[in-house]
Amino acid sequence: MKTMQQAVGNLSRLQDIIESSDFDAVVAVSPENVLYTSDVFISTMVDIRDRLALVVWAKGKDPVFVLCQVEEGYVRQESWIQDIRTYKEFVTSPVDVLADVLEELGLVNGRVGIETEYFGVHYHQKLMGRLPNLTLEACDMLFARARMIKSPREREIMTEAFRGTEKALMETYAATQVGDSERDMAFRLCDGIMRSGAEKVAFCHINAGPNTGFPHMDPSGNTVKPGDILKADTGGFYQRYYSNVGRTAKMGKPTDEDLSWWGKLRDIHHRIIDMVRPGNTGAQLFAEATRLHEQHKIPFPYAHNGHGIGLFIHEHPLISPHDNTPYEAGMMTTVETRVRWVGKVGYHMEDLIEVTDGAPILRSDYFDNEEIFVV
Repeated sequence: MKTMQQAVGNLSRLQDIIESSDFDAVVAVSPENVLYTSDVFISTMVDIRDRLALVVWAKGKDPVFVLCQVEEGYVRQESWIQDIRTYKEFVTSPVDVLADVLEELGLVNGRVGIETEYFGVHYHQKLMGRLPNLTLEACDMLFARARMIKSPREREIMTEAFRGTEKALMETYAATQVGDSERDMAFRLCDGIMRSGAEKVAFCHINAGPNTGFPHMDPSGNTVKPGDILKADTGGFYQRYYSNVGRTAKMGKPTDEDLSWWGKLRDIHHRIIDMVRPGNTGAQLFAEATRLHEQHKIPFPYAHNGHGIGLFIHEHPLISPHDNTPYEAGMMTTVETRVRWVGKVGYHMEDLIEVTDGAPILRSDYFDNEEIFVV
């Protein structure tokens, strides 16, 4: 059986954060945080929303895993958590088992954190009905803080995930011909992402011509024409970690206007990447991105200019005016630089950056998009 130290996530950091928190215990409820704490992904948590799995981690105690009994064998094989409590679906409520565990831990009058962004109101009401003196509060940001600093294994998985997606994108663009539809490109791209090692495609936005002016349009029957800009924002799940790559190409020789806009965007991109250093904040990066867009007379209506990434597509810190979390070595973030004119054209670049004690490291370095990729 594996140990906590063999888990993919930074669980020692999570344990320290729990111990120093104001909570007597925290409860992971979402598929992502149950995966993070237990080191096992239970797919039916996503497919069958009322088949809850929960990890209860009390101060000074080993965590307790509550799950549907049909998943027990798999979880005992894959997880490092040894204390597993099960419920029989449609017979016993998972919330009743959770209440039993909290009673056993002596927390009927305790202060417990739970993921309120995921835990349904009806579950909350049922739990409080069982334990009316329990203080139940949100702890979503506790888990978010723990996940901000990636373990070496997480950083390795994410680097390979981005490179695999980049490879799929480059091969998709290289194979594209005039007359291909956006769906044709999407089929090739999705196949490439899967072949690169992903368990599944997370999202696939790839468009041509006027449709590049939209941020997340589904691939359509629109066909590639000579002189079209091709734009993609896509990603897959690699050991349940997201990739999120943005790349732009041109069907034919770029125009002077293409080169002008692209050069300005690359200047902004490089400047923001260089600021991903310990002590700087997402708010500072966003302010600089705003200034640079204004300087270059490029529209900048966006709420963010990049984001932390991992088991969630958008993690903290965000490159946004509202995030004052200082960057620390071990964080991973995207930097996302783009411009769109709706119904006309759009250009997009998005890269993975690792925060170190010194200069930031570009981890999405398979598909060099320094110049617009020419098909």
